[in-house]
Amino acid sequence: MAYGRFAVDYEQRAYNPERMRLERLERAQAMLKKYGLGAMICYNYDNHRYLGYYSTHQYARRRPGTYVLLIRDAGFPYVPEEPYPGGWEEILMPWLKGKFKLKTSAPYKVLQGFPQMPDFPEKWWTKTAEEIKSFLKEHGVLDLPVGIDEAGNVRLIRALEKAGVEVVDGNHVMTAARVIKTQDEVECLRFAGVIAEAAHWEVCRNVKPGMTEWQVAGIAAKACFDLGAEELEGPSFVVCSGERSGHSVPNMPTDRVIRPGDLLVIDINGVSFQGYRTCFYRTYCVGAKPTEFQKMLYKRAYDALMALTNSIKPGLTNYEIQKIWEEKGRGEWWPQPKWPEPGFYYYGSLAHPIGLCSGDPGPIIPGAMWEWTLGEEPEWKIEKNMCFAVEAACFYWDGKRWARDGVKLEHCGVVTDTGFEVFYRFPVEELLTIALPGTYI
Repeated sequence: MAYGRFAVDYEQRAYNPERMRLERLERAQAMLKKYGLGAMICYNYDNHRYLGYYSTHQYARRRPGTYVLLIRDAGFPYVPEEPYPGGWEEILMPWLKGKFKLKTSAPYKVLQGFPQMPDFPEKWWTKTAEEIKSFLKEHGVLDLPVGIDEAGNVRLIRALEKAGVEVVDGNHVMTAARVIKTQDEVECLRFAGVIAEAAHWEVCRNVKPGMTEWQVAGIAAKACFDLGAEELEGPSFVVCSGERSGHSVPNMPTDRVIRPGDLLVIDINGVSFQGYRTCFYRTYCVGAKPTEFQKMLYKRAYDALMALTNSIKPGLTNYEIQKIWEEKGRGEWWPQPKWPEPGFYYYGSLAHPIGLCSGDPGPIIPGAMWEWTLGEEPEWKIEKNMCFAVEAACFYWDGKRWARDGVKLEHCGVVTDTGFEVFYRFPVEELLTIALPGTYI
């Protein structure tokens, strides 16, 4: 990486926030036209960020109720009216000047209902629908369908329809905008990986037997914030050690105490740099040399990871890549047995989109998840500048229980003209032993 992470006056950095805002807006506006919509009502927090609006309160993500209104050919979306005098949001987001006009886009509690006032929500949704209708009429798009994303409320939809507004599913519109990343989005994803790499290093340097999984998560979180992470999506990470590495991945950290010889699976996921996330599994052996079984599990997981990574090419569909992976890239880790036969299982091995969330909109390459998803993922052509998290895991089922040890590995990257570029550089080829007294090579 040739540059630091923030804009400066003495050189042209790879990441340009103003360009990214404008290019994302252009893509979203283009998708409105492509799919014949007059507007999009977006409740999804990541769609807000994509369209240039940012709430400084992260808990807003878990308090749905705020929406933004993107109208065809009207530039940036309309966003909530400022609740306090002084216009501090307008100062922080000057590109949204004149857009802070939505009076009904704030009170999240209305979505939860009021048992003691059952009629109140109906009144509020009627008010919301009338406000949205007024903006549509002002911009001359009242006769066009209006999309709403997945966080929409059925009462709002009914109120809009009653007001004469045609409402349609708009998820595919925002997905179409977000699935191909701009150069600045790719750069943000790349630097999110740099932050997470530093966190993995701090885990390797500081973890020791006697610590709890909670403490491991704390080490990683501090390292992320020290290097400039905005937030952690979780807000914690996946941390599974010992027996939990063999049957509980993915799972959140607990008060389990790590002991010598345990495998430690950690996913430093959801690390946000300018809103863009990581998904970064690694597995380590803590406080003792790994057993032959642990090394064998690790090699099988690594073979799976690289086989899938090397199968991703632009121009192929997700299922064509799946077929290449199965037929030519299996390595020693394949074939997997049929459940519930004893053997090695590779569930959790797939490629999923990465972006403003760790499960961004876009195609999934099902990998070893094929049998579990029953082939329900639609066929989708893979294109340059799609970004994926590629993950692979290996677990052993003896017919009655899962083995004590399990391995999961992952990295993120971008589809290039010829293949797939991995963002992360943290060592992955061999099982690393950490917190071992003396020297181990």
